[in-house]
Amino acid sequence: MPYPPCDSCAGERRSWPQLVGKPAAEAKATIERDMPGVTAVIISTRASGTTDFCCNRVWVVVNDDPQRTVAEVPIVG
Repeated sequence: MPYPPCDSCAGERRSWPQLVGKPAAEAKATIERDMPGVTAVIISTRASGTTDFCCNRVWVVVNDDPQRTVAEVPIVG
């Protein structure tokens, strides 16, 4: 999934605790609306992301249930 390169980042780390339990698509849309310039990347609880920090990426970890609900608080990184 492409997203802009992570250079010259500004701002504070952001999180969206209110999205836990919400459908993945709703969470992605909310994050990208709240913070233009980031890409919300949806991954399963069984998947592993990278360990590098990128201020224009938000991992959205979702359950493997049919609704693909958000399992963890999405945070910038």
